[in-house]
Amino acid sequence: MEVFQKMWQYMESNPDVFVASVEKGVERVRSSNKDYAFLLESTMNEYYNQRKPCTTNKVGPNLDSGKGYGVATPPGSDLRDRINLAVLELKEQDKVTQLYRKWWEEKGECGEMEKSGEVS
Repeated sequence: MEVFQKMWQYMESNPDVFVASVEKGVERVRSSNKDYAFLLESTMNEYYNQRKPCTTNKVGPNLDSGKGYGVATPPGSDLRDRINLAVLELKEQDKVTQLYRKWWEEKGECGEMEKSGEVS
């Protein structure tokens, strides 16, 4: 936890490191002279690393391993049960994995995906 506290202290004292969006953060990494790093959700990181100009890499293992995704609905919404059922069906039919492979791996623009999380 100490590492994250130090990171946050640095970020607070250097507000110019903050960006308005994920896209702006990735742009800044790509245009920097190797002196800027950007923290983002691991799935988005993997996606951007497979997009041209192929100049970003994931560093180290995921910080958020074991995470799941959620869909927000208003309290009492009829959508809740329908979405839960649809997501469960997608998972049972392995569609989530198939979609990931299609959009991240097969349609990737940068060749073989880095699996280890090590810098290449």
